[in-house]
Amino acid sequence: MAATVFIEKHHNDVAKIKNPLDRKVEGGEFIIAGQLCGVVDRSAGIGEPIGLQIESFLEIQVGAADLETAERGYAEGSPMYFSQASGRFADAPGTLGGFAAVGQIAHNRLDGSGGGVVTFFKYPLAVA
Repeated sequence: MAATVFIEKHHNDVAKIKNPLDRKVEGGEFIIAGQLCGVVDRSAGIGEPIGLQIESFLEIQVGAADLETAERGYAEGSPMYFSQASGRFADAPGTLGGFAAVGQIAHNRLDGSGGGVVTFFKYPLAVA
């Protein structure tokens, strides 16, 4: 499972790394690589080179389909969490663990009928 996100404002701060995951990654996918977190610039197989867009405070949109059920209502100013295992975002770290803080929620544009987006500002590093 993979969460595909959209960047609202792009700054071209890219780390050139090898795909660290044990699966193919897709362009636009959000991943954590060590403490780095960011958006993959192109599809790549295991161990192939990718560009990971790591710009701090990058504005990223996440669609409702890639969000866990809200625990805190995705309130603006709250932390945004990501699970590499599930490929999903959450507004709380969860009781089972596996989520790392990756940003701060900027806007909640969920429409109440299961659609919309949440925008967050990406932290410089993922914080477990």
